[in-house]
Amino acid sequence: MGKRTAAADIGASSGKMALGVYDGNKLSVEEYRDFENRPVNIGAALYWDLFSLYHSIVDGLAYFSGKYGEPDTLGIDTWGATYGLLDRQGRLLEPVYHYRDKRTSRTLQDMERVMDMRELFSLTGCQCNRTYTLPQLYSYVTEENPALENADTMLLLPDLLGYFLTGVKNSEMTIAGTSCLMDTTQEKWSREVAARFSIPERIYTEIVDPGTVKGNLSERIKLETGCRKTKLMAAVGHDTASAVAAIPNFGPEKLYISVGTNINMGVEREQVFVNDTAYRKGLKNTGGIHRRKIVYRDFSACWHINEYRRTKQEGGWNLSHEEMIRMAEQVKGEVPWFDAEADLFVDAGGDFCEKMNRYFKATGQRQLTEEGEFIRSIYESIALKTRFYGDAFQEAGLNFGEINVISGGTRNDLLMQMISNAFGSTVLAGMPYATLYGNLLTQLYGMGEVASVEEMRELSARSFHMKVYEPEETQKWREFYEMYKEIIRKGERLKNKS
Repeated sequence: MGKRTAAADIGASSGKMALGVYDGNKLSVEEYRDFENRPVNIGAALYWDLFSLYHSIVDGLAYFSGKYGEPDTLGIDTWGATYGLLDRQGRLLEPVYHYRDKRTSRTLQDMERVMDMRELFSLTGCQCNRTYTLPQLYSYVTEENPALENADTMLLLPDLLGYFLTGVKNSEMTIAGTSCLMDTTQEKWSREVAARFSIPERIYTEIVDPGTVKGNLSERIKLETGCRKTKLMAAVGHDTASAVAAIPNFGPEKLYISVGTNINMGVEREQVFVNDTAYRKGLKNTGGIHRRKIVYRDFSACWHINEYRRTKQEGGWNLSHEEMIRMAEQVKGEVPWFDAEADLFVDAGGDFCEKMNRYFKATGQRQLTEEGEFIRSIYESIALKTRFYGDAFQEAGLNFGEINVISGGTRNDLLMQMISNAFGSTVLAGMPYATLYGNLLTQLYGMGEVASVEEMRELSARSFHMKVYEPEETQKWREFYEMYKEIIRKGERLKNKS
């Protein structure tokens, strides 16, 4: 029968569960289950619907157990930086905040009065924006909010959900690396950062490696799901690190680009990369499988697509992703571009097309009226931004040859071709469920079914397929890229003037 593993992967837009079966040679997925991740905006604050996510995992476990028999293990991975605070009785002190909640809108400026951001990078290997855990926690300090004073424990999201299932409180290493609260080893909490930003160290828990067995499901969960022998295992808790763990035959001097709500792209190394060049290029460090380190850059990607769709839906027009791709393919002329990281696009809400046109006008480009052009502009802007940061890695001395694109965005053939065009290089793309696969594979690694990360990635190569994209219209895209860099420079000059 083989080993059965269940994985829950929760992204910022939706969640998925899968049941995997390993027969000793290949990993296959019996079934996927999708569920909604719908933030709660009450006007005064923006929260995640934590309890809906919890119920989705419990319901998924019960479904898999009833249909296929209980799995041997379960692993949970999520996006980074989101946390819950527990009191001494193990109860949530408050709802779980969305990382885009506006309470942190000025926290980075407050932090700079405490510590220079270059020093923070040298202490943590992170260059945090306001969505990271540290700014969220520091906002309690600046607001004199008593929640932090009353907290006994902080658990990042996959560990918080795991605590609900087992009662075990610990922190998986890779998800902790998304917090800007760890030191440059990416293996332990930074006492210096905690002291300087008045974060009480008592809220930190033991850090465990991915592949560690967290414990048995609680008696209540056993009854609800029928999973009496299933153990909760620490997956690679950070969704991007989980996806990287699953890339077939991945290793040094290869670039990954994980395309989802955000793009996270980088290289895998044995040591962190912390120097002036890395800081200037905006590179960051986090932990990966088997204490390997990931040097990466991230920026909003499909977030812009989602905001465009939301804008159209509010106007009564529901567009599918397939329809948007067809509309973009029909555009034959050149379109203007925008910087995916521009401040104008950070906050949710408002008319996204109007925001795009404001950016185009400010940078001396033509404004748009045709819907297909708006969509194509988003796709091309995303592709050109990946090339922009690919250059940043090379300039920092982090060279790469092979380019691997993974995660949900790989379903978009047009965008994958654009990324190949932007780099002028062959691209291997696929594994839309890469994060789930990394979750399942890590559980097999933790059970000793595969002896090393290399064997795990060889198993991935036997089990999953990557599609090859060759660059097209290379001269045209070379010219596009030079023009795009000038647009970025114009945007930066405008930002500095303001």
